[in-house]
Amino acid sequence: MRQAYNMLNGGMDKRRIVVIGSGFAGLCAAGVLAKEGHDVTILEKNAEPGGRARTWKSDGFVFDMGPSWYWMPDVFEKYFNLFGKRTSDFYELVRLDPSYRVFFKDGKQADVPASVQALEQFFETHEPSSAKKLKRFLADAKYKYDTAMSDHIYRISDSVTEFFNWDLLIKSFRLRLFQSLRSEVRGLFKNPLLIHILEFPVLFLGSSADKTPSLYSMMNYADLVLGTWYPMGGMNQIVKAMVKIAEENGATYGQG
Repeated sequence: MRQAYNMLNGGMDKRRIVVIGSGFAGLCAAGVLAKEGHDVTILEKNAEPGGRARTWKSDGFVFDMGPSWYWMPDVFEKYFNLFGKRTSDFYELVRLDPSYRVFFKDGKQADVPASVQALEQFFETHEPSSAKKLKRFLADAKYKYDTAMSDHIYRISDSVTEFFNWDLLIKSFRLRLFQSLRSEVRGLFKNPLLIHILEFPVLFLGSSADKTPSLYSMMNYADLVLGTWYPMGGMNQIVKAMVKIAEENGATYGQG
């Protein structure tokens, strides 16, 4: 999705473009490129759009084939805003409470509450005096999230020199790029259950907490503060919305 914003902000000569694959990234890029006036064709190998977010239908039931929850709603909202739309124009979002259930290998399970207040109580129950530490951890995670989303994510990234300004460099030091997430989390919390809950989101990066910079506690902010959501009707509702936007702006869709 970031690449699509970069295309929109970077500008390019009008041309004929083929987008291969109709997952979130492909559809997002196709919509933005079509809006810029390019002749865009989307090719998809499967019978329906969506990539990993396509559906499987059987005996009257519909199943999401890939993602099963919705984080960082602000990013999706910003995308739809590019076209004068809102998320609510396409689907209803419901915040889940509890956000999700965590299963541990010893058979234990824990429901992660949606509200920060309930989350603090949850932490305090499992580790006395951890609520204050959680507040500090999430406040730091919020700074990282806000900085990354405003100063890093939407840059065109054509050159490393884009990041050569003092304000950005100063902020980067506070992002703790050279400390691991595991080091930060385990420096604050001792309870194994709480540690696992705070370290698990980096699995979505295909990595582990000891190999992931502390910067990515921003994902904990996205998870525990911004919340886990679900679009009524299934995750494929997002795909349908993106296909509609792309086609409304002149892109054509077909199997290839």
